[in-house]
Amino acid sequence: MYFRLINFNLNRIVLKEKIIDHLSTLIANNVIGDIQYHNRFNGFIGELDFKEYMILNKPENSYLDGGIFVPTKQGESYLDKPIYFTVTNELNGSYNEIYSRISRVNCKALYILEWNIDKIEDWKEIDILGVGKKIFVPELNVSKYVNEEFVSSSLDEFLREFNKKAHKYTDSVPLQVKKHFIDIIIRFDLNNLLDLYVQRFVFDGLLGLHHERGIPTDIDQIILSYKTRQYFFVEIKEKDLSKRPPIGFGMDIPRIQFFRSLKATVGFETFYIVKQINDQTSREFVNWRAISMSNFIKNCNQQPVEGGTGMRSIGSSNPTLICPEEFFRTYS
Repeated sequence: MYFRLINFNLNRIVLKEKIIDHLSTLIANNVIGDIQYHNRFNGFIGELDFKEYMILNKPENSYLDGGIFVPTKQGESYLDKPIYFTVTNELNGSYNEIYSRISRVNCKALYILEWNIDKIEDWKEIDILGVGKKIFVPELNVSKYVNEEFVSSSLDEFLREFNKKAHKYTDSVPLQVKKHFIDIIIRFDLNNLLDLYVQRFVFDGLLGLHHERGIPTDIDQIILSYKTRQYFFVEIKEKDLSKRPPIGFGMDIPRIQFFRSLKATVGFETFYIVKQINDQTSREFVNWRAISMSNFIKNCNQQPVEGGTGMRSIGSSNPTLICPEEFFRTYS
């Protein structure tokens, strides 16, 4: 899916700028402040960098879009009968095996929302957020996974899985913060930015402001290894080394519990990929580091430390476990 050429007449640079601007609008109206906006975009940068690194350096592997578990009631976790869905521009046979495994989780329903990269010219611009700004509305072909196969569904059926509940955040992100990230993210490939935009359109645009949902948990990417012919999940974070012993890289405890439970249920290993940066200010790239979640859990410290803010409010707790740097291999 990452190598397809886009067949449209719009100027690529202009389209890229509009996609990023509309993505910024979605995020700014779905976070509680500029710190959370800042953290969200730093996360996007790490994921996009890894995707482009893998395409360039590991083209023999097969890459699938990761999905997201979304509980339908506020406060519930991914274990509480969530909806699992994937947004992709290329539905292929590999998703059958992935969904066969994911269906072992106690999901309420499983969907795939497919968009067509050749129909971008048909996308309308509509103020679906009700904030006085129009954004691209992609056309989506929806399939539901039922009895070991995908059957035709609809966007209405997908949205009816969630109760209607209005959420309203005020866009309080300063323009200079938005411009900072727009200037950074413009360097990425247009196809990958479109992938990201449509995923966030579904989650932040269709679900975020209009439906009740619990605590979402996602899979960043799914890879089929050319060497082993095995699937594995990928969790990608952009991090610098921890400032206190043990010196290494951390992960919040609920996320660790999620990947431990997912492996026990689904059977696929998750690899934790860290885009190592030198510090939180200049954020210069150092190296790619990697560890399986099994090894992370085996070797991490057992005394939690307080992690970063992430998407939470200032002052909220984020217990984190640190795995020493020596257990992470340099990924190349």
